[in-house]
Amino acid sequence: MTKLYNAIILAVKAHEGQKRKGKNPAPYICHPVFVGMELLRLGYDEDTVIAGILHDTLEDTHLGKDRIKKEFGERVLNLIEAVTEPKNPDMTKEEKRKTWESRKRAYLMQIKSAPAEARAVACVDMYANMLELKQTVEDEGIDALKLFNVDMEKKIKHWQEELDLFAEDANLPHAEIAGKMQKLLEDLKGSIINIE
Repeated sequence: MTKLYNAIILAVKAHEGQKRKGKNPAPYICHPVFVGMELLRLGYDEDTVIAGILHDTLEDTHLGKDRIKKEFGERVLNLIEAVTEPKNPDMTKEEKRKTWESRKRAYLMQIKSAPAEARAVACVDMYANMLELKQTVEDEGIDALKLFNVDMEKKIKHWQEELDLFAEDANLPHAEIAGKMQKLLEDLKGSIINIE
């Protein structure tokens, strides 16, 4: 349990000052902690839960691989690397927008060949992002969509491709939320069409 506690502390420090998207954004740390808690609820092992808590650190902070490996081991680092998109945390908003599709294609290929535990992290991460987007759209309407680096049709299409991939893990614990995610995706499509 000490490792798990230390992972939360490290994630809090790494994401310090970062916020989620929206007019009244939550502290960023809420997202990775939710991912870790959901992985724990689903029955995944400590390394997978820690990878969930730290899953955005390589992608969105300046936390280095060496620190993660030293404190949590090579398996945790490998799981985080498997769900880390190929991008530089210093990219501008315009650079993120221009490279969005190619990054998402590379990410899909990456998680397709990743260990099941890494796909679990990716699946729960996507679930958390979908829940957050749905709530933000309900609270803020169409203005919320301007906060993203890509149009929503492309984002929803990508999410469907990821969901199709997670559907292949039918006998694994994270399959429990796949049905919820498909329904959530349909709700999001309806919400976005209704406000556009």
